[in-house]
Amino acid sequence: MIRISNIKIYEDLDNDNLIDVVTKKFKIDKNDILEWHIVKKSIDARKKDNVHYNYSIDLKLKNENKYKKFDKVKETSIPSIKVNNLNNKEVVVVGSGPSGIFAALTLTQNGLCPIVIEQGSPVEEREKQVELFRKTGELNILSNVQFGEGGAGTFSDGKLTTGIHSPFCKKVLEEFVNFGAPEEILYLAKPHIGTDKLIKIIKNIREYIISKGGKFLFNTKVIDFNINDKKISSVICKNRNSTSEINTSHVILAIGHSSRDTFQKLYEKGINMEKKNFSVGVRIEHLQEEINKAQYGDSKLNLPSADYKLSYHLPNGRSCYTFCMCPGRSCYCFF
Repeated sequence: MIRISNIKIYEDLDNDNLIDVVTKKFKIDKNDILEWHIVKKSIDARKKDNVHYNYSIDLKLKNENKYKKFDKVKETSIPSIKVNNLNNKEVVVVGSGPSGIFAALTLTQNGLCPIVIEQGSPVEEREKQVELFRKTGELNILSNVQFGEGGAGTFSDGKLTTGIHSPFCKKVLEEFVNFGAPEEILYLAKPHIGTDKLIKIIKNIREYIISKGGKFLFNTKVIDFNINDKKISSVICKNRNSTSEINTSHVILAIGHSSRDTFQKLYEKGINMEKKNFSVGVRIEHLQEEINKAQYGDSKLNLPSADYKLSYHLPNGRSCYTFCMCPGRSCYCFF
């Protein structure tokens, strides 16, 4: 395939019109195109008098030798994840937030049968509990905006931006698409799914894991661990008023940062833990029209609500940065 980068487009186009503009601009015969897809789509607003969309696209052509001026795509593959040396097929995953869900999915794709333990409710029930809290103030302390299947991000619009450059970022996006997310998250500079879609996607992933032999224990809380000779032998769970024991030699803790009681139990058990820095956030609101003006100037393009990113780093290692920006909702959180 060939790649055409830095394609400047001065209007908001659908895919059919986009490929028409690209083939005409770069003198490509549409009959030569076997397939094509967008690699990247962003907004370049560095010069306020020249705001435009910036695209990169890949094309598979019948005769690439006709188009030698374009770069050929270098094939890259996502590193495979292999789970080896397990003496049984049942691995316990504690927590069904993003880490727990993808851990269970990866285990399933390796032919294992994970048991996912979640103190909160399935995401479709959790949605009702969150709505009840917003209407009445009635709080379910184990299943709410913070806790439950999907984790805290489920109800914060499902933003997928990150500052890391891991080859597995692409795999995460592709898995979301496989289970129902729009394909545009694969190429948008700042992708997000949206809470309404994310609820269905998480349910789809869970049903896939179950179809392959995995299990989900909702409204179930891990309260203790049996450890012998520095090896895990079982986890103790509580479901409403009854307790049970699950024998396992492998446990993945995907408990998030707010499971203080679990961290306390691990500390009591002498489990080695490393401390990390924590962030304290404040909410700052701006008028959206002011942000649009600052970012886009007087551009007449049909552009989405603008966002921004700021950071400041001190020599002592402390920093302040924006996070969880909600363009169009006038909400920007600073840490």
